[in-house]
Amino acid sequence: MTKTKNYWPHGIVLVLIFMVCACAAVVIIAMKNPVEMDSFYMEKYQQVDENINEIMAKQKVFDENYALEYKTNKFTIGTQNSFELSIKNKKDGSLLENADIQLMVTRPETNQFNQEISVKQAKNGTFIFEGIEVTKPGRWQILTKIHINDKSGFNEHEVNATK
Repeated sequence: MTKTKNYWPHGIVLVLIFMVCACAAVVIIAMKNPVEMDSFYMEKYQQVDENINEIMAKQKVFDENYALEYKTNKFTIGTQNSFELSIKNKKDGSLLENADIQLMVTRPETNQFNQEISVKQAKNGTFIFEGIEVTKPGRWQILTKIHINDKSGFNEHEVNATK
């Protein structure tokens, strides 16, 4: 009688060892690269999670009444940039002169470069945000949180930065 060697037990053990090592590697990589919190709503995600239905209802009312026009599509690296935005009333076509606007300039992949900018001046229905500094080329996001009386809305606009 000849005995044949069976390699299945060795294969199963090797697969189990490989899976444990792969899981450990995933945990180590995840701990070195933490998840960045989405800052679209400019609030902690717990607050957004609790109030998302109210936020979405306000956003719908805001979108029905107002339209945003972005006048800046490009930033220059190493200079003080400005961002211009106007808000148009859809019902009568007029440009709004007064609104409470929070603006954040950020990179899509990280919160490391976030800058919160306030309105420096508003001229003829155009809100001008100055003092924006970009240090990296590529895509930058302009996140806005706008309050007009009892209506509020959130918007995102992408700007490209070049030298």
